[in-house]
Amino acid sequence: MAFTLAGAGCHRAAPRSETVPVNTGLSGFYEDTAGATLAEPAGSQTFNLQTPGQRDSLHAQIKRQREMWRAGGAPDYHFLLRTSCFCPGQRGWVLVEVRAGQVVRVWDRGGKPAPLNERDNYSIDGLFDLLEQQADRNDVVAVGFEDRWHYPAYIRTDARLGLPDDWGIVEARGFRP
Repeated sequence: MAFTLAGAGCHRAAPRSETVPVNTGLSGFYEDTAGATLAEPAGSQTFNLQTPGQRDSLHAQIKRQREMWRAGGAPDYHFLLRTSCFCPGQRGWVLVEVRAGQVVRVWDRGGKPAPLNERDNYSIDGLFDLLEQQADRNDVVAVGFEDRWHYPAYIRTDARLGLPDDWGIVEARGFRP
C-alpha cells in the first residue's frame, strides 16, 4: 500500500509528489501525512521580527504554548516530523519516538531506522527550543501550534528578507502519547 505526499524541494524548485511506502506497523502514523504540502496552515501566525514589539510577542506566545504543552504531561510519545530548508532541501517524513522527553528512535517513511544523530530529529521540547532560537536570529518567523497538545506544528523561518535561499520549514503532526 502507498500514498502520495506533495511538497516543494530546495531553492524554490517546482512542487513534486513522492510515493511513500506504508509499513503496516506504522501506517496509522503516515496516514496523517496524506496530502501534506509545505503551505502555511490555517491558524498560523507570521511575525515580522524587524517590526518593534513583534519579537516580544512571539516569545510571549512561545512561553504560553510551552507552559500548556508541559501541563499536558506527555513525556512518552510518537509523532511525525518533516524538515525542509534551502539546503539540503526537503527530507521527508520521519516517525520520532520520545521516552522521558528524549528521542530514542526514528524511522524513515519506509519503516527503517534512521540515525539518531541527525541534526533535525527533535523532541517536542526540542522544537520549542528551536523556535526560541529562531525567534532571536531571524527576520520572519511563522508558527502554528497544535490545538490540543499545544506543540509547534509548523515553523517557517526566513533569515534575511528578500533572499530566496535562506528559509526553513519544520512540520510536526500525528502526535500520539
